[in-house]
Amino acid sequence: MIDFLIIGGGAAGLYAASFIKDAVILERNDECGRKLLLTGGGRCNYTHTGSVEDLLEHYHGSRQFIKKVLYQHCNENIIAHFEKLGINPKNENGKIFPQSGDAHSIRDALLGNHPRIIKGIALSIEKSGDSFLIITDNGTLEAKRILFTSGGNSFPKTGSDGLGYSILKRLGHSIASQHPALAPLELSPSLKEAEGITIPVTLRKGKKEVSDMAVITRRGISGPAAENFSYLLNGKEEITISFDSTDIYSLREKAGSTLLKNALSIPPRLAAVLLGEAAEKKIANLSKEEERKATEVLQRGVFMAKPIAEGAMSTAGGVKTEEINPMTMESKIIPGLYFAGDIIDVDADCGGYSLTWAFATAYIAVKHSILR
Repeated sequence: MIDFLIIGGGAAGLYAASFIKDAVILERNDECGRKLLLTGGGRCNYTHTGSVEDLLEHYHGSRQFIKKVLYQHCNENIIAHFEKLGINPKNENGKIFPQSGDAHSIRDALLGNHPRIIKGIALSIEKSGDSFLIITDNGTLEAKRILFTSGGNSFPKTGSDGLGYSILKRLGHSIASQHPALAPLELSPSLKEAEGITIPVTLRKGKKEVSDMAVITRRGISGPAAENFSYLLNGKEEITISFDSTDIYSLREKAGSTLLKNALSIPPRLAAVLLGEAAEKKIANLSKEEERKATEVLQRGVFMAKPIAEGAMSTAGGVKTEEINPMTMESKIIPGLYFAGDIIDVDADCGGYSLTWAFATAYIAVKHSILR
C-alpha cells in the first residue's frame, strides 16, 4: 500500500516530491523531468518576479481559482524553496533562472529527497473503498491518496500525451476541451523567405491582441508573441499581424527617392516578402492603391494561423476548476484525489508562469494531504 502516489514525474510531480520523505512517483519515461529540461531554452526560467496581482494578468482560466492558488504559494515561496535546495536565483528582466544556467540543476535539486521511481504508464484508476487501484502497463498499484500531475497533451515525446484526461473522465471528472498553448504558429501565406528574422509584432484575433517579439520560421512564427497568443486559437483561424506602423504617405516628401523596402522599420528581406513588387519601388513612384495595400499589409496583414501542436510547451483546457478545491487541490468529486500542474484547465504566458503554476499547485496538494 502506497500512502501518497504521485502520477507523473514532471515539474509538478518533482516539486511535490521535494517536500516528502519516501515519496513515490509513477513515471513512464526512463528519467523524470524531460519537459522541465527543455524550458527556458534549457536554462529553466522557473518563476517570475512581481506581486500576485501582477502575475494574475499572465494566466488564462478562472481568475478566482488562480488567485486563491497563487496567494498560498507564489514566486517568493518558490525562490525560497529552491534556495533551500541549493539553487541560487538569477533575475533577468523579471525572469528567474538558476545561477547555473542549466535546467539540469533544477531537476537534480528536486530529486534531492531521492524519491522512489516506479516505471510505468497509468492506464486506469479505480476507487476501492478508502484506497485507489492504479492499473499500469507494468502491474497494479494500490494507494491511499493520489496526486495527478501527468500534464496535458503537449509534447507527447516527454510523456504529456493526454492519457490522463481519459482516466479522469472515467472517474467522473469533466474535462474542458484542449488545444496547444505556448506554441509556435503556422501561418498561411508563408513568410519562409524571411526565415530567421526577429522583430516586434502585434497579433490580433477579435478584441484580443498580443504585442511581443517574434521569430520568422519556415512554417510561420515562434517566440514570445506566438507562444503567448497560441492559447487563443482552437485550430486554424484568421488573425491579423502588425509588422510596421509607418505612415507611407508621410514618407513621400522626405524619402520619396528611397525604395519602400529600405524606408521601413522592418528588415528589407521581410518587406520584400510582405509587399512583393511594391517593396522594390521608390516611394514617390507608388500608386495610391499600392500605397494603401502596403499600409494595410504592414499594419493589419491577414493570415490563417494555427498552433503547431508538436512544439507546444503547455495545454489550454483540462480538468475543470469548478471540480477542484483551490485551497487544497483535492477533487470535489473523489476524496483523496489531488491535482497539480498542466492537467488543470489553467494555462499561462511564457516567462516562468507555467512552472510557477505547477509548483504552486503541487505544494498546496502536498501541504493539505501530507504536511498537515
